[in-house]
Amino acid sequence: MTIQRPIKAQSPMAGDDRHPAQQTHELVVCVTCRPRGSEERPGKALLAELTAQMAADAAWRVGGIECMAACGRPCAIALQSQDKTTWLFGDMELADAEDIARFARQYEELPDGWCKASERPGKLARTALARIPASGRVLPPDADACT
Repeated sequence: MTIQRPIKAQSPMAGDDRHPAQQTHELVVCVTCRPRGSEERPGKALLAELTAQMAADAAWRVGGIECMAACGRPCAIALQSQDKTTWLFGDMELADAEDIARFARQYEELPDGWCKASERPGKLARTALARIPASGRVLPPDADACT
């Protein structure tokens, strides 16, 4: 018996008309995030601004998603790429768009996506919610992580 694996879909994010083969990085903005007690959803404005700022960068696909489970720290964004660390940040605002775009370009140049807090611009230096290692980069249980 042969087991067939599903093919991973490569559909572009909403509003993205660039060729998917050029897009190797994704910048994702939560569009449902909202500050406690508010009906305002700042992710929509942040998404629009980041889409405009990243439009000339062929390696990037920018899009929105409904909920990244960071509701206590709105607005959440994520940066991801195959074989790289995935980043999740909270507390992002429209005023942070330039720093987010700057970090996206920095992330693109990092071979594994890994960097220290002191190397990230603006409040991205202190608002990381998760730094998820790329698949295959996790050390075995008996490895010395400090070397």
